[in-house]
Amino acid sequence: MKLALRIGGVLIALLGLHWVSEGTGVLAYPQSPLMYLHPMWTYIGLATMVSGGALIWLSQR
Repeated sequence: MKLALRIGGVLIALLGLHWVSEGTGVLAYPQSPLMYLHPMWTYIGLATMVSGGALIWLSQR
């Protein structure tokens, strides 16, 4: 169970990092106008990264 939480947390945190990168314009792959340079995706990505970090933290308890 702990391993599954840790793996899930890492994957969710990486997805959040990708969304932050798209929202800030650091990463433009694929360059679609849907997420590129939209600040909303930065905030959604930050919340997703926090959720992933919480799962990682819970897996270590």
